[in-house]
Amino acid sequence: MPADEAARDAAVQRALAFLHRALGPDGLPPALVAADRDLRAPLTGIEARRYLFAAHGADLGFEPDHEGFSAMWGLALLAPDSDRSEERELVAALARQVERYRAGHRYRCFPLGAPFPADTDSTAVALGGLVRHGLVAPHRTAAVARELLGAGQPNGLGPAAVPVPVYWHDEAAPPHGLRYDAVAAANVLHALRLPGARATLPHPAAEATLRYVRREVHGSTTRYYPSPEALFHSAARAAAVHTALLGPVRRAVVARARPLPPAPLDLALLTIAAEYAEVPDGRPEYRRRLIGAQRADGSWPARAYFRAGRLPLYFGSPHLSTLFALRALRPEQGREPR
Repeated sequence: MPADEAARDAAVQRALAFLHRALGPDGLPPALVAADRDLRAPLTGIEARRYLFAAHGADLGFEPDHEGFSAMWGLALLAPDSDRSEERELVAALARQVERYRAGHRYRCFPLGAPFPADTDSTAVALGGLVRHGLVAPHRTAAVARELLGAGQPNGLGPAAVPVPVYWHDEAAPPHGLRYDAVAAANVLHALRLPGARATLPHPAAEATLRYVRREVHGSTTRYYPSPEALFHSAARAAAVHTALLGPVRRAVVARARPLPPAPLDLALLTIAAEYAEVPDGRPEYRRRLIGAQRADGSWPARAYFRAGRLPLYFGSPHLSTLFALRALRPEQGREPR
């Protein structure tokens, strides 16, 4: 076995062991919450709520310490039909964890008891993970896709050429409103091309969402995501099934790789984006750097992946960083059907 391949396989095994050790009765731990992007001083849910109110005059209305978005991404990132028992057990645990955030054909970032609406971003990522592991029937995939396409319409009725928003029209009472985010929109585009969902296309809302992501892909941060790499990752993932995005995404990824981002999470996101965007140069070096940044316990350090809108409250964890790094170390060319 070549040295690079052996080092990568060892890093993968250490990462899976770290994640497996972290499993508890409720699945993987939720993201840490902090006022800084490196999550150096994590806050409890009530501390986070008090911080936002004291420093910014904003009240979330709940304590944001039991998010489920990390578990949804875990399903979307772990390998299907793995020959590793730890990975199969992780998938089974995460599937149960994600189910607790489902409300009909929608998924929520925070628990059902929290006064926070379901969102299209969580729904798209959760659906992608469930389909990846064969855990949802095609008819239900189609039902969720129709729900996504109707998110911007009053009562979900009638097609219209507007992008899919982050929150559903019927749940978007103030302070949320019809908010848009290019990362969330790209995740929706990916979900709409899943097996079982494609029968809902073509649709004016899907076409408007594609135009929106294409227009925004050269941006930096978005409302809910503090790093350009998050945008490039989700846009490239969507480009793997919407080829109209491929050229703009590839150019954006190539430009971002000079120089490479220092944070391991951002490097992992860029590595996956380069794979999906079919950028041939540099990926072996990206992966060598990722392996070099792995910690002794098999994890990669926490870094903010998403945030509370425009408020400076950030979410991330070593577990979420490790899930993205693990996926980055295992390329999957040919897995995404076009």
